[in-house]
Amino acid sequence: MKVVVVGGAGRVGRRVVSELVPHEGVSAVVADRVRPDDAGQPFVGIDLGDPASIRSSIEDADVVINTSGPFDRWGAVVLDAAIAVGTHYIDVCDDPEPTLEMLERDRAAKQAGVRAVIGLGVSPGVTNYLAMVAASNLDTVDLLATFWGDPAEGVGREEAAARAEALATAFETGRAAYTHLIAQTSSEVPVWRGHAAIRERAWRRAYRVSTSRGQTGIYRVIGHPEPVTLPRTVATRDCLNIGTVDAGTDRLMLPILDRVVANELDPEQALAEIARELRENPEGIVTEWRGDPLPRKIGAAAVGTSDGRRDGVVVFPGGPVDGSMSLETARPAVVGALHIGEVPPGVHSPEGAFDAGAYMAHYARLYWDDGADPYIVDRAGPSAVVEVES
Repeated sequence: MKVVVVGGAGRVGRRVVSELVPHEGVSAVVADRVRPDDAGQPFVGIDLGDPASIRSSIEDADVVINTSGPFDRWGAVVLDAAIAVGTHYIDVCDDPEPTLEMLERDRAAKQAGVRAVIGLGVSPGVTNYLAMVAASNLDTVDLLATFWGDPAEGVGREEAAARAEALATAFETGRAAYTHLIAQTSSEVPVWRGHAAIRERAWRRAYRVSTSRGQTGIYRVIGHPEPVTLPRTVATRDCLNIGTVDAGTDRLMLPILDRVVANELDPEQALAEIARELRENPEGIVTEWRGDPLPRKIGAAAVGTSDGRRDGVVVFPGGPVDGSMSLETARPAVVGALHIGEVPPGVHSPEGAFDAGAYMAHYARLYWDDGADPYIVDRAGPSAVVEVES
């Protein structure tokens, strides 16, 4: 199998390549503007602004994995090229709008016999499968939420000073992930409420996820693809993606995000302002302890009914997904590429591409200790996920 990794010299792309290389019979090729430092890695130059360059770079590949953002610019461009040359396609898109745009290529992909999976990272991606498992454990679903991050509640003054300095450094460097965070927390984002797609201001409404053991964490609504794709498969009244930097920083960000909404700050200025506030007011991220932290940094929760009674479940990965963001984003795409033959022709969100149980079993066998469960289901009851703050 030949896999071309578009953006293979970038942070996520390098991880995808390194995860593919150990597999016998798999050839990983970096497609990027510049050759990576590893001179021995197969490389092809690519110009994403030139459709002919994209097509020639991927036309002899079995699968192309697209890691080049922003996906609102390059997602559909690379997908269109893959459909044109008949190459199967996977990406790690975490923006809702380009997700919907690329799903519109479904008919063309089917006609070309191309199997394409959009948003096969950690969130979206693994979270979609956990959400499918959560929903399957209830008879009816009122609220389905995917969540990510570590709220880190119970931060005292001494810990807050060190944490604030580390976060300030991360914010002020303006890495793409943080710029994306500002965009998806300071705008109206697509969610699913009352059995309908609507838009609402992100980061305002907060939800607490809790297990039957009292493990807990608080998260805020953020723009992500899960709420625009999961309701196509799961009958649910509401569907949300909720995330966190940490509980104290989430709260500290709110007035700064208001200034972005008012066009007083652009995203880069907002990052600098958050960093300044963290350094000058580390006490602002002090938080009360509300219970032990959740056992994983990603998961899904569903509340509805079971046997005619109110019920809820929280579902976590069976093994750890607590490494670097680039690694945890890369691995699900690699699993998808290795099992692309199980995907029907067409363009699919993760839950439409693979059976949830089968995909998580593939993931567990590849990345977790032998015998690890693909996922963990906690019967938390109606308090599995509840709104706590607006």
